Amino acid sequence: MLAVAAFALAVVLALVEAPARSYPSHAEWRDEARTSFVLGLIALAIDMALPQPITGDIETTILLAAFVFVADDFLYYLSHRLAHGVAFFWASHAVHHSPRRYNFLTGLRQPPTWILTPAAIAPLVLLSLGAPAALVAASAGVRGVHHFLIHSEYVRRLPRWIEFVFNTPSHHRVHHGVSAACIDRNFGGVLIIWDRLFATFSAEPEDGVACYGLVHPTGAGAWRTMIDPWRVLLRRVAATPGAGRKLALMLAPPHR
Repeated sequence: MLAVAAFALAVVLALVEAPARSYPSHAEWRDEARTSFVLGLIALAIDMALPQPITGDIETTILLAAFVFVADDFLYYLSHRLAHGVAFFWASHAVHHSPRRYNFLTGLRQPPTWILTPAAIAPLVLLSLGAPAALVAASAGVRGVHHFLIHSEYVRRLPRWIEFVFNTPSHHRVHHGVSAACIDRNFGGVLIIWDRLFATFSAEPEDGVACYGLVHPTGAGAWRTMIDPWRVLLRRVAATPGAGRKLALMLAPPHR
């Protein structure tokens, strides 16, 4: 029930941080809020329906907890890059990038088909290597809370050392930007050091990010937001001759 309580709190925070008056029209806000709520709720329901690892009592140390946290964050970075770099995965992940505004409602919006992305496999890698399930779950929980909170335009720049080590609202705004300079940048979870190490980091421009969303926007509403990226991909696959070429297209970078 902790996940349900966390989701309910996230909804309240999103409605406070992104009220109707912050949108040009009440109709636009209503559509954004409803779409984010419905998709986030479905994603949560699917997550809760899946078998959960048995956490139990464990003997742990600060060093072990830190190792699992860093390993989890690195795997998130890799899975996030794959979600952007492979068309089949992007069809799911595009849901999260669909809002044209950047606020807590964006953090709330998650793809119901997330189970088809590498993010669903990353925790299993840690568990298969012997990491305690409780620490894996705790790391994912910390990352989830952090990831929700960085979807905001209210926080501009944090102290330099924080901006250097951690993923901040400033860094993640770039990630959601739709310009060529922003696309496929800043994949980090809690830590931004992976982007710095692997040359995928870009600092936010002094005048901020001009536009958010998708190069090819989805239709309005939860259903269109979820299905449109898949429709585009499957049409391209259907128009491509040969099984090998179809598979190659699905594994290639997305068309955007």
